[in-house]
Amino acid sequence: MILKTLRNETDAAVLAAVAHIHHFFLPKSETFIYHIVTHLRLFHPVFVSWNYRNLEHFPIPPADRFSLSLPVGGWRWLRQGIGRRLLNRELGAERFLKQRRVELLHAHFGRNGVWALRLKRALGLPLVTTFYGHDMSRDVSLASCAAGYPLLFREGDLFLVEGPHMKERLAGLGCPEEKIAIQHIAIPLSDLPHRPRRPKEKKENTVILFSGRFIEKKGLLVALAALHAIRPDFPYFEFRIIGDGPLRAEIENFIQRHAMSSYVRMLGFLDYSAYLEQMSQADLFLHPSMTAADGDSEGGAPTTILEAQALGMPVLATRHADIPHVVLSGKSALLSAEGDVAALAENTARLLRDPGSWAAMGLAGRRHIEEHHDADREVPGLEARYAALIDRFSLHSHGR
Repeated sequence: MILKTLRNETDAAVLAAVAHIHHFFLPKSETFIYHIVTHLRLFHPVFVSWNYRNLEHFPIPPADRFSLSLPVGGWRWLRQGIGRRLLNRELGAERFLKQRRVELLHAHFGRNGVWALRLKRALGLPLVTTFYGHDMSRDVSLASCAAGYPLLFREGDLFLVEGPHMKERLAGLGCPEEKIAIQHIAIPLSDLPHRPRRPKEKKENTVILFSGRFIEKKGLLVALAALHAIRPDFPYFEFRIIGDGPLRAEIENFIQRHAMSSYVRMLGFLDYSAYLEQMSQADLFLHPSMTAADGDSEGGAPTTILEAQALGMPVLATRHADIPHVVLSGKSALLSAEGDVAALAENTARLLRDPGSWAAMGLAGRRHIEEHHDADREVPGLEARYAALIDRFSLHSHGR
């Protein structure tokens, strides 16, 4: 299974263009951005970024991407440097966007919105900025944007967040509430077939799955502690871990110290196809997000929780950020307090004791995702926001 690819050049010639701005297209963990751009129907996406990687997983036609990074030396590098230092302009990017007849800018993450203000000012285009989590919660991110966010909130035209928790948080940072809209994370349900989870045969392992970066806010150490606590009473489960990150050594030490290696499998980072294969095989999805010591938060909710429900898995998660708004508590998911090992252990034990409840929970989750997160329904709503902004700017321009 592979991700949907972008439209071809023929399509691009007849569609209005929107420029997507991000410092890096695209980390493997940010499939949620690629799902948006590949489901656009009324607008053709072009890209402005410093880095393009993982293009084998997230194909972007060369003609649709502009790189802000140039090799040192040469006339283009010199001209770009002069524009940046003396004029605070991105002359190459401006020329590219004019050539592609871009009508709107869409920045992903707050700091990229701050940077995109220079393009907005130079070209007179509307600017949409989507916030995703750490850009509105992590101490380092907030400190680095302390001067830029007030300007962005004043000059930016529309700010998108995943849910009500994020909306409240962004307003608390000073963003005018009337400029904030909830745009649900969209996932491609055609790639996520629902499978009812059934009780296991006697002595057959239940597969519990986690997927995420090895950072504090993902709560993996809490998950390991909870599973270690219930292991004596439930000898037939396997815990599979997808991901990697800075806490890897600490996680490996925990597994070794608590003699968990016989039932814990670390799978590393997987491409999207391999990730979905593991998700399809698993029985329960475990993701106990929490607020990190440095303030880092999910902000909204992990896309993996949406995908798990779409695939029919019961979810074990926490009352963190917008997670309660993307699951049906008690119906598709069991939620515990952040960092509460005992409560997470009890919820996990509850599902292991009652496998007969899995199918109904999975079906409730699937229906919830179909209603609120189907890319074929959510992305047209985003395009309607684009069109309204473009029309507003066009009327304003003609009225001057």
